[in-house]
Amino acid sequence: MALGKKTGDGELRPAGGVPCGALGPSHDEARRIPPDPAQEQGLVSKRVVSDIIMCVDGVAIFLAALVAKWIYIVTFLQHSPEIGPYAVVGAVGAVVAVLAMRYQGLYDFEVLSETRGQTRRILMGLVVAALFLVAVGYLLKISEQYSRGWFAVWFTLSAFAVFAAHAVNTRVLRWLRALGAFARNIVIYGSGDIAESVLRRVAMSPMNLRVIGVFDDLSRDQTAQVPVSGGLSDLISFGQQRRIDEILIAMPMTNELRIANLVEQLSLLPADIRICPSATAFRIPPKRLLDYEGLAVLELERRPMEGWAPIIKNAEDKLLASFLLIAFAPFFVLIALAVKLDSRGPAIFKQRRHGFNHEV
Repeated sequence: MALGKKTGDGELRPAGGVPCGALGPSHDEARRIPPDPAQEQGLVSKRVVSDIIMCVDGVAIFLAALVAKWIYIVTFLQHSPEIGPYAVVGAVGAVVAVLAMRYQGLYDFEVLSETRGQTRRILMGLVVAALFLVAVGYLLKISEQYSRGWFAVWFTLSAFAVFAAHAVNTRVLRWLRALGAFARNIVIYGSGDIAESVLRRVAMSPMNLRVIGVFDDLSRDQTAQVPVSGGLSDLISFGQQRRIDEILIAMPMTNELRIANLVEQLSLLPADIRICPSATAFRIPPKRLLDYEGLAVLELERRPMEGWAPIIKNAEDKLLASFLLIAFAPFFVLIALAVKLDSRGPAIFKQRRHGFNHEV
């Protein structure tokens, strides 16, 4: 979806073909402008769409377990065991697979909108679920109650079902994005260099942002860098007649009192209020904003493992390594014998590698 372009005379046009010089209503029309149907389309929540897709994946994996039972056990083996145990395992596997995919970021909207990067996340989620179920079955000594053929058919069907669903989802999301279903209506308060920079970057952005007005209250000795449609009162009146998703305050943080007053008055409108304090673009996108006793601090990088991550990683390394070592022990013995018969080198050796914090 093209969100902005330059005309032949160099004039910048944001989404919808509206020139930056004509953004929003005029000062006299701000209080009586009728709603624009093209800009009043209901905003579709990306989070809701992502969660729906996640639930559909879980249901698909669960149903694949039941279909696999019918195909392999009922039809192929001519056996009719109770469906309950298979439904329980299917439900647990679906939950684990979906959580593993979510942990890898599969259900981030930007990932769902692109084909690239989904295959690896889907396969990893299914592999984690399969290993989890095998480990639980081994520890509880119930693995013999389930057919290995059914297990293989189940995860094969799950992979095909999820891949097919995501291929369709990606195309549908792109189509909806092109229609502007996810576009956010933005109003800018400020008319200086920062506002000008915001307008240009929004026009080049693929993030479905649509600037519908620029407002500012200028003193007599000030000159606007971009055309404005009125002051704060006009913005509030405009917001009561148009759908505004975000109000972006484009001014430096040095205007602390003015910004605080703006936020207090703009909070009357049902919109996100954000601030862009600088026209300088970040080469490294900040991860999050921290509050150090009222001082805003941008976080650029986070330590690789914190909280539960080191504990989970340590348990995963030991449990998974132990399980795989036991499962593949016969093959390791054969490989070791082959190495000893073929050469004088050691069959077992320790490899020095760089780990966490570059420790060897």
